[in-house]
Amino acid sequence: MLYPRLMKTISSSKSFLLPSLFLFIANYTNSIALDRIGISLTYTSKCGIPLLTVLFTLLLDGINALPSRLTLCSLIPIALGIGAASWNSPTFELFGFLAALTSTTSQAALNVVSKRVMRSTGVKGAEAQRAMVFVALGFGLLMAGANGIGGILKEWKENGMRGENEMLEKEDVDGTQLKQAMALAPPPSHPPLWLTFLAILAYHMEYVLSFMFVGLVEPITYGTCDALRRLLIIVSGRQLFGGDKFSSINLGGIAMALLGALMYSITSARGVSGIPKSVKRVNVSGARTSGLVRSRDEQVI
Repeated sequence: MLYPRLMKTISSSKSFLLPSLFLFIANYTNSIALDRIGISLTYTSKCGIPLLTVLFTLLLDGINALPSRLTLCSLIPIALGIGAASWNSPTFELFGFLAALTSTTSQAALNVVSKRVMRSTGVKGAEAQRAMVFVALGFGLLMAGANGIGGILKEWKENGMRGENEMLEKEDVDGTQLKQAMALAPPPSHPPLWLTFLAILAYHMEYVLSFMFVGLVEPITYGTCDALRRLLIIVSGRQLFGGDKFSSINLGGIAMALLGALMYSITSARGVSGIPKSVKRVNVSGARTSGLVRSRDEQVI
């Protein structure tokens, strides 16, 4: 049972090479951004994911793949609302902000490209997740190996051509100071094991549900829901880890984002011309068209 599933994952991973690369870049640079600029500013910069998803959809599939104008306009208050919700962000840091922008772009590309691959291969849900995680794991191992080799080469370069005796003498000279520094330095703080396990479990469940969801909806819909998820992260992060109380701008931003999401749901459900999708249309020749009327955001990419 396990072996056939493994072989199927390996076979499917070839088609998911590009989405896996975007998945790895998005998460790797997101970790850098969180470490450098914190939760609020990281996820505020990611409010552009729905807009970038629209741009990538337009470039790859043309204007016919886009939803209606009203639906597209609803993305603007969502993006502005998330930005206002975290107006009092941590101190700006260029490298961390660039990492957040890189993660934003990679996530938007992942939304579009993964959907295309799922439709062309028929691989969806948990099976698609396993294929992408398998390839992303390979990227991670390659990077870890490269960092290890780079560290060894850097150490060799610093040591140069010094012999073993010189190194021993240096250790004797600096031994006392090194021991004192180690005694004064506080031990690194590690989260408890149970918290680490819960973080891993939550991260895994997030991606399991995410790939199940992306197989059911359009990339722009997925990106919009993802933006609202980030809004909840900003709000809960402020409550859990402290910070100033929400200002009127923050509360207005939360309301703006939620209203934008409501506007998106209504306009996308009513279709392109405002006619509910369950209503039948009559074509130019007078023949009656049966079935549900599909809005633009439900067309196959």
